[in-house]
Amino acid sequence: MKDTLINVRDLALGHGGKPLCSGVSFEICKGDCIMLCGANGSGKTTLLKAILTMAGEETVMIPTRIPKVAGFTLREFVRISCFTRSDLGGRLSDADEMSLDAALRRLSIDHLEDRDISTLSDGEFQKAGIASAVVRKASVILLDEPTAFLDAENRISVLRTLRELCGTTAIVFSTHDLHDGLSVATKVFAIGSDGIFRCAEEDMDKCVETIFHKV
Repeated sequence: MKDTLINVRDLALGHGGKPLCSGVSFEICKGDCIMLCGANGSGKTTLLKAILTMAGEETVMIPTRIPKVAGFTLREFVRISCFTRSDLGGRLSDADEMSLDAALRRLSIDHLEDRDISTLSDGEFQKAGIASAVVRKASVILLDEPTAFLDAENRISVLRTLRELCGTTAIVFSTHDLHDGLSVATKVFAIGSDGIFRCAEEDMDKCVETIFHKV
């Protein structure tokens, strides 16, 4: 039996007073790696934000296009990102520092921990953001187009990292890189231009083709 983390029934999505999609129902379970797709303006980001609002504090959404401000090492950036677990001085407990070490190793960026984040590649920096969610003990990690603007090598690396994390958590990521996304997804959430939400664990490619055929 699957370990259900989030259960949503008959959600209606809208943005700026405009209805986007209604009758949205789905489950997010431990081990899921979910690709969220749809045309621009279909409601993907709105859905991710809705999930974050409805879910508990163990759900973490990693912002997109975080500026790589010079003056912070990768380790400092991850530590600062774990603000929900730090004290007033921004310090983590010894146990969380150990978790930070483990997260950097797990994401294969431990050798970069002393590098200034302004010198990191976009793929390396994306993994640093994912590491912060791991340290924060996220049961569900939400990512809005985590592979946008990445080259092919970094795109595949980030997606494979997400898939590997699904043994202990659930991942929901929106993307326009459908081929690469499908290669790691265990489930698809798809929003069509007809305003209909679709969910598929089997025949995921057909689900994707259906919504884009209607665009």
